[in-house]
Amino acid sequence: MQTSTRIDLTAGPIFKTLIRLAVPVTVSMVMFTVYLMADLYFVGRLGPDAVAALSISGNAFFIHLGFSAILGTGGMALIAQAFGRKDYDHAAMVFKQSILLALLVGIVEAGTGLMIAPTYIEYFGGSGQSLEWGIQYFQIFVISFLFMILLYTIGNCFRGMGNTKTPMIIMLQANLMNIALDPVLIFGWLGLPALGVRGAALASVISQIYALAIYGYLIFIKGAHINIKGRWRLNPGIIRQSLYIGVPSGLNHFLLAANLLISFRVISNYGTAALASIGIGFRLLQAIYIPVIAVASAMAAIVGQNFGAEKYQRITGTFARAWLIGTAFMVCCTAVCQAIPGYLIAIFSDDPAVVEFGVIYLKIFSLGFIMVGTIMVFNAVFQGLGKTYPSLIGAVVDNALFAGLVLTLPVYFSWGIQSVWWIKLTTAVIETAVIAVWLKGELQRTRLKISRSLQPAG
Repeated sequence: MQTSTRIDLTAGPIFKTLIRLAVPVTVSMVMFTVYLMADLYFVGRLGPDAVAALSISGNAFFIHLGFSAILGTGGMALIAQAFGRKDYDHAAMVFKQSILLALLVGIVEAGTGLMIAPTYIEYFGGSGQSLEWGIQYFQIFVISFLFMILLYTIGNCFRGMGNTKTPMIIMLQANLMNIALDPVLIFGWLGLPALGVRGAALASVISQIYALAIYGYLIFIKGAHINIKGRWRLNPGIIRQSLYIGVPSGLNHFLLAANLLISFRVISNYGTAALASIGIGFRLLQAIYIPVIAVASAMAAIVGQNFGAEKYQRITGTFARAWLIGTAFMVCCTAVCQAIPGYLIAIFSDDPAVVEFGVIYLKIFSLGFIMVGTIMVFNAVFQGLGKTYPSLIGAVVDNALFAGLVLTLPVYFSWGIQSVWWIKLTTAVIETAVIAVWLKGELQRTRLKISRSLQPAG
């Protein structure tokens, strides 16, 4: 693993650097998605109620991602910019602040989740068997939020340093462990008791503890890019900087979570099969988006370091290449989802009603893949520049419109389930336009700022 060599993203071929960083992120995310799919596959053998239980718990996961994004995005951007300036002492201070905050937030998340588990599962559609299994799964799953936020924050900090290989290796091992443990704990293999949905949650917790142990060894014993020796105490100045960058990104995730919660409330009116289909469809979308998310993640680190180094041409060059890669990939994914949506859904459920609802979801939602990819790349540029509030404003416009329309039009006009996804497609177009206009202005301001900074004094 790369643990001691500092990685400079301010020089060298842009395309090669982008791909070199993106590939490990892609592998990490593919393995995480394989784990999610395996989780869904094994739990799916227990029936639609078990799948619905996992789908409902997935909403809370997006709320968790919001807190993770607050800490991970701010830490990544500040560390990348510090590395671009060659200010490694400041990077070490940011790293320590990020870990301390992640620990505090993770404890609060886990404790809160345990207290509200029954109410949460019931409110968002759990009933009968899906309610019972949902509570069983969630009460263990929510404990993993503490470990997940630490893993996410540390991984993002490593990416800000230009190291995407180490997080890949660690998460590859952890996800393989999770996949291996799933059937053992769910079905009671090797003489162990069959834990059902609780086994899936417990497998996640065990594998995450393993990953944290590896990170702990690399950071505290072997050393990883920066010197973290010295006192670990909260630094208000760095925390404010990190939160200024991270909070808009986190709120963006909260809006997505709210969007999903509203969707689940509306979709729950169509029954358990509809809930199961959206859970399957959403996990398929997570898999489809991986390469674009990876390219965007790599681009954010490159943009951050080059912003710190005041190299504007490398910022725009990286942005252009990342957008072209993302768009080309999304065009291919759109074609696949339009051609064989039923086959994709049927991988995870043979229930005819689940497949029918899932096909509707994929055929409509896939028409917006290019816009989704574009939004991801645009947002990553803002992250690297440390200006994340424009992304938040775009998301507010999208989600406010979606909530207002989806809670009124389908009911008023008695539209079917497909209207939910057509409304979402329409609001995504509007979000893309808002962010595109703002990004153009932000890049112009960045160019002027760097030009003035590079002019000789006097």
